[in-house]
Amino acid sequence: MSRLIRILVLLVATLLCTATLATAAPLPPPVPWMHAFGEAFDQGKRIAQTFRPSKMAELDAQRTKLRELLQTVPANPPEEVVIALTRGRALVNQMDAIAGGSALGDDAAEVAGAAFSPPADLDGGTRRLLLADMKKAAAGAIEDVACGEVWSLLTNEQKARLNEPVDSHNHLSSVIDAINTQNRSILAKNWNVEYLNRVIGWGTFVKGVSDKAVELVRFMEGGHVTPVDTRAFYYYFHFCMKPPG
Repeated sequence: MSRLIRILVLLVATLLCTATLATAAPLPPPVPWMHAFGEAFDQGKRIAQTFRPSKMAELDAQRTKLRELLQTVPANPPEEVVIALTRGRALVNQMDAIAGGSALGDDAAEVAGAAFSPPADLDGGTRRLLLADMKKAAAGAIEDVACGEVWSLLTNEQKARLNEPVDSHNHLSSVIDAINTQNRSILAKNWNVEYLNRVIGWGTFVKGVSDKAVELVRFMEGGHVTPVDTRAFYYYFHFCMKPPG
């Protein structure tokens, strides 16, 4: 009888141990989710690495697909899924930075249009040419200021990844300095300065450039996935690539 009891005790202990090990074992990754993520990630990475402005709609669609997948992860995901999540969020960061930088043309056109006050009898050809130059100047100034500000957001590790020197230098262009530079290289080069002063509201132009640069930089401050994978890092990589100044 006692032998039978010992056998039963050992059997129960074995069953309990097996159940504990089964509970502790990591769950296998969800196959359908991993398959869908793998396809979306590979396509998104290809778009990001070969991006051209004409591919903006394609980038937006793939970014949306990735975001949806990242929001449908099962609870308590296994390690393989956690790694995939980090990679996916970093890629979405990169796509966010590309989208933000690609809006520069629209932002510059808005600044130029708001600051332009031509006489009523100005012919259409001159109007288009001057607006185009104003847009170029606004885009250059916004980018100069934004790149300087974004550079200051990067860590030394990120600067090293970009193969840029990490020592301190005068990286920041003020809005006025940036606009003066663009004015000399584009507007004053092609147009009479007195005429420019009559048709451009410089106060509106300066405020517009400043507001757009601040808006862009604030967006790049967010989106931290890891200390290296930030929107600021990807924006600088795609649109700046050397310390301003």
